[in-house]
Amino acid sequence: MRSKVKVFVRNTSVINAELTYTRSVLPQDSQFLMAGMQHVANNSDDLVSVVRGLVEAASACVGSNMGSLFLLDESRGVLKPFVLHNLPDIYLTGCSEVPLGAQCCGRAALHKTAWIVSDMWTDPLFVDCREAAMAAGLRSAFSVPVLDAKGNCKGSLASHFRESYIPTPYDLERQSLFAKLIAFALARSDSQPDLAGAVSGTRRNAEKAVNE
Repeated sequence: MRSKVKVFVRNTSVINAELTYTRSVLPQDSQFLMAGMQHVANNSDDLVSVVRGLVEAASACVGSNMGSLFLLDESRGVLKPFVLHNLPDIYLTGCSEVPLGAQCCGRAALHKTAWIVSDMWTDPLFVDCREAAMAAGLRSAFSVPVLDAKGNCKGSLASHFRESYIPTPYDLERQSLFAKLIAFALARSDSQPDLAGAVSGTRRNAEKAVNE
């Protein structure tokens, strides 16, 4: 089986550059996804913690200890924080909400493709959060969309770095697998009123923490 993934890379020298790669989907990728879905199903009584763990693991697998999951508020066309892992407070105050189509997360969500910002300090499309990124010592990030089974965007999963960084194709594919697991978990919460309430409460707490 072959997969073709479209990626947009942003930095000062590569503007709107489109990179396309094709690689075999390894058997262990499918095994990883199936094992992850089973883990979500087995822990469906605490999906908030499961999703939080998936965000942390997604960042760790690409060599970062900072990550985030923003969920889409369709009524307002903005992404709101749901899970924030080790991101500096000073950065979050400047990026409490991300308009659809803005910055790294917003563009990944709008275009439904991975979006890379290799240098937040110089990228002209990252100007809204440039000062916050510089103050926090964050230099780069990349995001992948979180898509449901129908291909609708539910949010954006990101990993952040303190140095300029461009993920490898394998990094992007692995991150996308975590995004699929998160989408699966969110779908299970939507189907269960009690869990959906817990998800909504976690979203409100994340927004409150950012805005305090």
